[in-house]
Amino acid sequence: MKKIVSVLSVAALTLSAVFAADVSLKYNMKGSLYEETNKKVVAAGSETISQERSILNQSGYADAESDIVITAKNDFAGFVLDVQPNATGKTAFSASKLKEYYAWMNFGNLQLTTGKWKSRYTNLLDAEQGEWEDDDFMRYPLGVVGGKMAYDVDNLTATVAQKKEGGKTIPAGNSKYFTVMETTQKVSTALAYTVRPNDDTYFMIKGVAVDNKWGGTGRWDSDKSYGENDYDIQFFSGFAAEAALHTAGLDLNLVVKSMVRNEFSFAAFVAPKLGESSLLFGFTAGLDLTGNGDKVEHNYHEFGIDFRAIFKLSDALTLTTMNNLSVLDTEKAKDQKYDVNTFHLWDMVSLSYKANDKIKAQLTAEAECDLLRNQANSANDGTETKNVRDLGGFTLSVIPGFVYSFNQNASLTAGFKFQFAEIGASTEFKDSDHTITTKISIPVVFAVAL
Repeated sequence: MKKIVSVLSVAALTLSAVFAADVSLKYNMKGSLYEETNKKVVAAGSETISQERSILNQSGYADAESDIVITAKNDFAGFVLDVQPNATGKTAFSASKLKEYYAWMNFGNLQLTTGKWKSRYTNLLDAEQGEWEDDDFMRYPLGVVGGKMAYDVDNLTATVAQKKEGGKTIPAGNSKYFTVMETTQKVSTALAYTVRPNDDTYFMIKGVAVDNKWGGTGRWDSDKSYGENDYDIQFFSGFAAEAALHTAGLDLNLVVKSMVRNEFSFAAFVAPKLGESSLLFGFTAGLDLTGNGDKVEHNYHEFGIDFRAIFKLSDALTLTTMNNLSVLDTEKAKDQKYDVNTFHLWDMVSLSYKANDKIKAQLTAEAECDLLRNQANSANDGTETKNVRDLGGFTLSVIPGFVYSFNQNASLTAGFKFQFAEIGASTEFKDSDHTITTKISIPVVFAVAL
């Protein structure tokens, strides 16, 4: 590790002599003073209860990680190297710890960027998150919760897959139909064209090729017998594009993506600014474009509606809210007499109060549920609707916490986290076969940045 840090230091000093180079370092220790997990498994009419407790787990909240970021640039080009060594894992440095590594070149209004990075334009309105993990503040990015093609839709340089632990998918809240997704940043190449009429206004259009096996196209050989997945040309990159308009009082962003053949997603985000407060409205859709002819009435599709806001209530008091309604609509056969679709709701509200330069108090609450489900009735000759009580009620988490800043470079974040399940669930659901999980924990984060 000493050799690697030395090499990075030498590289930074060398770059400083040629470019305007900056080096930043950050270390986070994310432990838990106490954690208690209670599980009740209901099966065949009987209940099994178990409990796990841990004390002083130094990586109980998240892995202890660092950021070593080297940035170098001049008027024509630049690059970023962001390495994230892990003090918790056995391997401090590996390919997976390379968070970002990319370079760009300017050609007038054109900018060519290539490497591994997050190409994201839309402001996520997460300024008050601080050192809290995403699950305890911004649990889901913009797009469709659980969506296989439109999750984290405005992250142009990433692919999406179901997150798994122990080979099993992880439910979103206590949902039986929505799972936790994760994005993987891929090597990409982007070309962006930007016009700036004045200091407060610009228009940008961008196209991106993302390293991913997209699929094939073209069947031009009349003498060849093509299989279902046989084509004359195979693409090894997915595609994304966006157009963005920025003004002093409004941001507008349009996104289209296709990481795999026959999968297409698009999104529109509008973000007005009201003085020191900001709003965000978004609509996202993902479509399966597989040609099924007359076999289906409609293919699988998904969509999501986002609303976020930061309200500056006073110099010390800030309110943040994030809300998402997502829908998964399964394929419907031609003669099928019922619809199958599920609505999932996630809401977050966080209130922060900055008492002085050193102390900030914060209260964050999140609620999540399967709001509605349309499915076949018992006779399969019509649609039956189930409400939130039938689907397991709400999962609720509440975190009162605080941030103490020792100075501008070091801080301590801590709080109490309470997570409850099946709030408002019907008796029928509570008696059904499933697992109920509740948690209590005291997360602590010590952060130093230079």
